[in-house]
Amino acid sequence: MQITIFGGSGFIGQRLSEELIHRGHNVTSISRSGKPSDLTTAWSQKVHWLRSDVLADDHWHPAVQKADWVIDAIGILKENSSKNITYERFILEPVRIILAYLNTQETQSKLLFLSANNAPFPLRKYMNTKLQAEQLIKEQAIKSVIIYPSLVVDKKRFSSVISAFFINLLKKIPGFNKLTTGYDPISREHLAVEIANVIEGKTSPYTHRRT
Repeated sequence: MQITIFGGSGFIGQRLSEELIHRGHNVTSISRSGKPSDLTTAWSQKVHWLRSDVLADDHWHPAVQKADWVIDAIGILKENSSKNITYERFILEPVRIILAYLNTQETQSKLLFLSANNAPFPLRKYMNTKLQAEQLIKEQAIKSVIIYPSLVVDKKRFSSVISAFFINLLKKIPGFNKLTTGYDPISREHLAVEIANVIEGKTSPYTHRRT
């Protein structure tokens, strides 16, 4: 299949691209930076790395036109208003733009959006923005799937490993396990497998919000 990933050079996007290439799919990664300079692996040579900014240009249009699946893996965890890095701009606005373009196509690609299962109180604004994006997608007639991961863990992001350790520890303590309801750490590799399975028509527990 032809698969286009917005944010394909990011934390989740890179691992997902690798998984899809290993499964024999044709992958186009769209990001403002294009191919990461430190990627020299064999699988990365098979990805079409497209430097394009969904918020500023339309160079990405052909990649969406030919795609069987379009994956929105764009996102930020923390805002920096002084640099115009906001949830509105980097979570909600790409969804609006991608949906608007898909609606102009006679043969529409399927859309897969990476949302979140839950988020702690300091990230409540992040979670609310994800929910707004979900609602925008659900209001459209476009065929879509929403994936609901919780904390995505990988040693390349050491803080995620520490957070996952404490979450899993709290889950084992009576009375404290309720505080971690909806927080189920998932490895970056496992998430990539689950998304690839969904694209290939298999079921996944991550296509529903878990409480």
